[in-house]
Amino acid sequence: MILALFNKKLLIFFKTRLFQKISNENFLGKDEKSILIHLSSVGEFNLSVELIEKILLRNEKIVISVMTDTGFSVINKKYGNNKNVKILYFPLDDFFALKKIYKKYKIKKTIIIETEIWINLYYLAAKFGELFVVNGRLTDKKMKSYKKFGWFINSSLNRVKKILVQSEKDASRYKSLKIKNEKIKVFKNLKYSIKYDILSEEKKNKYFEEILDKNKKIIVCGSTRESEEKIWLEVLKKINKKNEYQLVLVPRHLERIKKVEDEILKLFPRESYSLLSDFEVWKNLKKTEIVIVDKMGVLTDFYQMADFVFVGGTLVNIGGHSILEPLFYGRKPIIGKYFQNIEEIVNDAKKLNFVEIVQNEDKIIDYLKKEEKINTKEFFEKNNEIDKIISEIF
Repeated sequence: MILALFNKKLLIFFKTRLFQKISNENFLGKDEKSILIHLSSVGEFNLSVELIEKILLRNEKIVISVMTDTGFSVINKKYGNNKNVKILYFPLDDFFALKKIYKKYKIKKTIIIETEIWINLYYLAAKFGELFVVNGRLTDKKMKSYKKFGWFINSSLNRVKKILVQSEKDASRYKSLKIKNEKIKVFKNLKYSIKYDILSEEKKNKYFEEILDKNKKIIVCGSTRESEEKIWLEVLKKINKKNEYQLVLVPRHLERIKKVEDEILKLFPRESYSLLSDFEVWKNLKKTEIVIVDKMGVLTDFYQMADFVFVGGTLVNIGGHSILEPLFYGRKPIIGKYFQNIEEIVNDAKKLNFVEIVQNEDKIIDYLKKEEKINTKEFFEKNNEIDKIISEIF
């Protein structure tokens, strides 16, 4: 906190969280109480939208607490004008700021999305009402660090009325922290409840007119990590002798764009690729064999127009990114063998042959010769357990 006195950015960070206005004006009626939903950032908020909507349908008042500026901005865009929702910055587990929030908004239930353990938050949530962890997840790495602070973690987690976790593995990790068994229940990941945006026909046509070639099979590689682009470029070099494919690379981190360009130039001439931003700057630019997406927030656009989708972080030992977006759009995701971060969802998809796991370039090439359509509506309906989660809380 002392450092903040010498750093304007830090000073603003602490000020917005510790000295924000806590007002009950035009929010709660005389006998009304509210529900606090605490989440970290945009990702957890996206997971929680249907949960929030279902709670609002019960005529409840909701206070949303968020850690990051981007999360605060996105939540305000969605609920800023909703008189039944109050949006706050999380006050960094400051006891007195939190106590003021609990008293002012008469919080009867606290819902923590995923696993954030804040000692004062847990204490006050249990003191003023009931505390729930929803979509709980506990990695081996996090569990090892928690065990170093055994008593504090154990006493905090045992204040929770129910811990609703994503998988049996998560449940066993919680149990190893000496949490009472009856508190822990397994439900499907909240990600199954997300409703992803659908592209308009007008926007699709614009993509096909300017960037994508509708006469080719379009391969979209989403959230790629280092070395994965190289594998897909080598695949393209082998299969695209007749110019039948167009490859769209969407790196997970935009700061790697230059490295991706360098990889392309090892195998292809400069005119073989373009950046997405090139099409926005230059009109009537010629469509290229390879497109690099150097812009955030448009990956799901490309998933909807793909013939084949690869989800990154799986051909290298990262653990995998979400395969639910391509599945939502009826695309069977191609992944490598490293999917430990998304294991439960991959296992659900495997049961219905809704995911293609490839070990090497040859397996990728074999699969790209197939044409496969899947209907995933029932898959999402079956695995969306939001109503069961709601019934555990109320």
